[in-house]
Amino acid sequence: MTRQLHRILVVPVVLVTVLASSVALSSGTRSASAQRTALTHTGRTVRQLKMEVVVKTTNSPYWQIVFAAAKKAAAQFGVQSLGYVGGPSEADINAEITLIEDAIAKHPDFLVIAPTSASALNPVISKAYKAGIKVIIIDSAATTQNYTSFLATDNRLGGCLAAQALARAIKRKTGAARGQVAYATFQSGAGSLGARDAGFVQCIRAFHGISVVAHKDAGGDPNPGGKPLSIAADTLTAFPKLVGYWGDNLQTLQGAEKAFQERHVNHSKVSLVGFDNTAQEVTALKSHQLDGTILQDPYQMGYGGVGYGILASAGLTVPRFVNTGVTVATPANVNGRVIQGLLDPVSKRQIGFK
Repeated sequence: MTRQLHRILVVPVVLVTVLASSVALSSGTRSASAQRTALTHTGRTVRQLKMEVVVKTTNSPYWQIVFAAAKKAAAQFGVQSLGYVGGPSEADINAEITLIEDAIAKHPDFLVIAPTSASALNPVISKAYKAGIKVIIIDSAATTQNYTSFLATDNRLGGCLAAQALARAIKRKTGAARGQVAYATFQSGAGSLGARDAGFVQCIRAFHGISVVAHKDAGGDPNPGGKPLSIAADTLTAFPKLVGYWGDNLQTLQGAEKAFQERHVNHSKVSLVGFDNTAQEVTALKSHQLDGTILQDPYQMGYGGVGYGILASAGLTVPRFVNTGVTVATPANVNGRVIQGLLDPVSKRQIGFK
């Protein structure tokens, strides 16, 4: 499997027409054709549409990227935002349920939701959908069928790419893809993480000389220096011959980075791969302290979530699933244009209008 970057354009031509119409309305050049184009199936203009974005937590650079993209889309298309909210942590399922209940009470035209759990949010998601609200799910799946569209990473593929990146790094350092590896999951029961882990386990099996000796759960601890650090440190202690480690999200990756630093792990012998990034991981890639990290496209999820919400509110049929792409950043490609756009999407990602 290659490092091909999979992309699906999330701003159909229809939205260009909608945006042009809303701009015409706001500028006072309200022609009859512009009025007709801007009207939704409810007989209102696009600027009368109301929406809210509810994500897993606000305490994460990842979700701040989603917010930034959603805000840009809302401003460019002229829809009314009722809020950009999230719980105190990705482990707080009840907090997100409450936030969605609150959003439903505001009677939005559409909601953009990133579920903290694959099943626990099904009742409240279904409640919104059955109330006539267009439900755009992003990032993580819900097992209910009561939603309008789902924009996400192919997380199983992401896990597989992580396994391949780890095996390549091990072979480059030791001469063979062989030895003991371990991996950490941030939180059991989260749909996206479960898919990543399944992809990792499936694809690491293709390297017959590699054995998975430990799988740890960080229990949803949002502090990289807490459980993510301790499980990585315990793994390094328990398996002194470890040649590779994978963290399936940003917190478990950063916990491992800190454990490697504190334990003075020799990076020429032990490989580290993760999922997602901050500026810290960019520096680690460039200094060869990190062998790879899997990049999603949260900017596309945020912008596209609003875009598809508008289209659905206009009465158009939207895709049931949109693959927003997944790729691998490594020390070898970290300075490339595409990788740079994914590493720093707020300033370098070219989505939307000027």
